[in-house]
Amino acid sequence: MTRLSYTKALDRALAPLEFTREGNAKDWYRLRGEIQDWVNLQKSWIDGSVTINLFAKNVETERMLRAVDCETRLGIRQAGQRIGQLIDGYDRWWKNNPDGPGEVAESVLTYGIPWFERVQSLEDEASIWYWRGTIGAWSKPNLTALAMTLFRLGAIQEALALFDEPVPKRAIPTLVTEGRCMQRWLQEQADRKQAAS
Repeated sequence: MTRLSYTKALDRALAPLEFTREGNAKDWYRLRGEIQDWVNLQKSWIDGSVTINLFAKNVETERMLRAVDCETRLGIRQAGQRIGQLIDGYDRWWKNNPDGPGEVAESVLTYGIPWFERVQSLEDEASIWYWRGTIGAWSKPNLTALAMTLFRLGAIQEALALFDEPVPKRAIPTLVTEGRCMQRWLQEQADRKQAAS
């Protein structure tokens, strides 16, 4: 009997859940409404061991961000989750383990899929992905994504209030530039809405 590869094991596990993979890529994607789930099989260039990274984003929110006129191109910075963190809080890599492919596929089904499915709405995205209601807006890598998500929820004033915090001296200049672009765009939307009412 031929031993199943990590890629084939993930193909078998993820295909019934509507994930697809193109060619020889080690990435599986599916779309749940506007949410894109992404499973990535990462291979270490040091010793050949493998691990799983999980990412998710709202493709409509990203499309809207990209349409904002800014000096830099706005988008979503995908922060991911390693499968080991979901299993037991430790980074986990598989190497030279005959049961590895099955274990990796099972861990994605047991821990990864529920991680994706905890986010079902824009409200979930704002709070779970982008830490809605927390302080330190200028240090959030996805400040603009949070602001656009709040805009989509109809919370323009809450989105604008994100930018009221003073910019810390150590703020990343790119994040500040992006934030100010988003702030201007939101203010334009708020002004249009007020003029129309």
